[in-house]
Amino acid sequence: METIILRGDSKSNSILLLKLAKQLNFTAKKITSLESEDLGIALSIDEGLKSGLLNEKEKQNFLASLKGI
Repeated sequence: METIILRGDSKSNSILLLKLAKQLNFTAKKITSLESEDLGIALSIDEGLKSGLLNEKEKQNFLASLKGI
């Protein structure tokens, strides 16, 4: 499986890309800005854990701090 993330400012071009993806049998989903930010945070946490820059306790503390926002 391959994943491609595209981001653009043109609504008409976004619709065109979603239609093309459907024609090519790709699964495509439009996400909100908030979902995009959440994805970025999740990927950063995962990379931090893999690289050793973040430990599990720090991860838990960070996630707990987000719940208070």
